[in-house]
Amino acid sequence: MRSLKLLLLATSAGALMSSTGAMAADLLSAPPVAEAPIVDNSFNWDGAYIGIFLQGQSAPSAYGLGADFGVNALMNGLVIGGDFEFTASTGANYEAQLTGKLGATLGDSAILYAYSGYGWRTASNTYVPLGIGAEFALGGNVGLKTEAQYNFDTSNSAENSAAAKVGLVFHF
Repeated sequence: MRSLKLLLLATSAGALMSSTGAMAADLLSAPPVAEAPIVDNSFNWDGAYIGIFLQGQSAPSAYGLGADFGVNALMNGLVIGGDFEFTASTGANYEAQLTGKLGATLGDSAILYAYSGYGWRTASNTYVPLGIGAEFALGGNVGLKTEAQYNFDTSNSAENSAAAKVGLVFHF
């Protein structure tokens, strides 16, 4: 009987010790799960940019390659900016123009704007460009720019012309 009591006592002690270990194991918590970093993939239209473009123009009929440099300021979806561009066209024609623009963002991936300013042509002609444009985010800091403009010649209305441009813009 005494061995039965010892056996019962040993079993109880073993059960008590094993349940205490199980309770102690329950106190351990799972390691914390690392949260994924927050990545902002929206395109930033705010700041300076530089670009290259192809241009087709009437009066004189010409095709050209141009470069532009500008700055945008973004305020609650409103885009305000300025742009200087230079174009070398077929027939040894050169143009430079300085314009200001006003527009709006279309979501995170596009802007739509109107612009006007003052321009100079090779033959000492000056003109006032009036145009509309759109730029679409391609990825990273690169955008695709398209513009259509009408040039009002300041000295001879017979030399008014239209131009269309398409190019790449690099924002920084």
